[in-house]
Amino acid sequence: MAADGTFHRSEPATAPVGPGSNTGQKSPGSLSTPIIDFCTVVLDGEKALDFLRKRPPTEVLRALFETGPRIAVGPLTDRPFNFYPYSAVMVDETGTVAGRIGVGEDGRMCISLTGQGCQHVPHWPSVAANLEAIGGRITRLDIAVDDLTGETFDIQTFLDLYDQGAFTMNGRPPTPQFISDMGSGKGCSFYVGQKGHKQLNVYEKGKQLGDPESKHTRCELRLYAKRLDLPLDALRNPGKYFAGAYPALAAYVVGEAERLMVKERMVNASAKAMVRFLRTQAGTALHLVMDALGDTAVEYLMEHVVRPGRPGRFKHVSGDLHALVRTQLSQSLEEAA
Repeated sequence: MAADGTFHRSEPATAPVGPGSNTGQKSPGSLSTPIIDFCTVVLDGEKALDFLRKRPPTEVLRALFETGPRIAVGPLTDRPFNFYPYSAVMVDETGTVAGRIGVGEDGRMCISLTGQGCQHVPHWPSVAANLEAIGGRITRLDIAVDDLTGETFDIQTFLDLYDQGAFTMNGRPPTPQFISDMGSGKGCSFYVGQKGHKQLNVYEKGKQLGDPESKHTRCELRLYAKRLDLPLDALRNPGKYFAGAYPALAAYVVGEAERLMVKERMVNASAKAMVRFLRTQAGTALHLVMDALGDTAVEYLMEHVVRPGRPGRFKHVSGDLHALVRTQLSQSLEEAA
């Protein structure tokens, strides 16, 4: 990476295809297990229509994805979604949009869970079994692997792999696109392939969450049924399909960290960004109040400044947010000591 924060493409290598930068001493513990981060299913066969009959979208969602009350389905409107004339928005317990449901005139249904919605699915193999029972099918699936510390891969790793021909299939290299943050620290992205076909998106997730020093990098594979066979088995074995998309990706299906560790790392980046915001935007003002009021400063701030709710950067975080932030801030204090 150059001094201005941009990445530079290396010359095509003649060595065998394999991981580019951050190779040699792998650190599998820094990798998450393959995570399903977006899922769209379609229910349009005879068995599916039979199942859908007289069942409202909320009941269908809970029966198939077993999300329970963690996701609520809004009212059905005449706003089209994915070529379905009617749709409803799904919202989770944090008030964040978790996906959409499309409904056809004949009762057909499309359920699309975003990454926010996917984190509320307790057991994907059960989803596969539920869909098999009624003939449901997948039309889009995003599978992600996170390097929480950047020890095993980063964006440069995938730039090198592309130059080595690791993503060339049937003699033709897929279209690449590199988006630089121009040294701003907000995070770069590298795309391989086209949306709607098969696309790899590698991006600096920690930086995009607000921590310019974070090495947290996400490698996200987007698979579409329009051009590929997407069997329900992909819900049971996402790592198999992540590795099978491009041979070079197989090296990264070795993680041990679960989704909870990914959430902790994301909260850590947001917590550090929050502290940085407070220091930059209000640090001197708070210092003046503390000096002026002394022992009564905290009471004054609690009564006149602090207000309930949660910052927008944490709006999407489900679970015990206070515990997660407390842990991350405590770790920061320990590291500073």
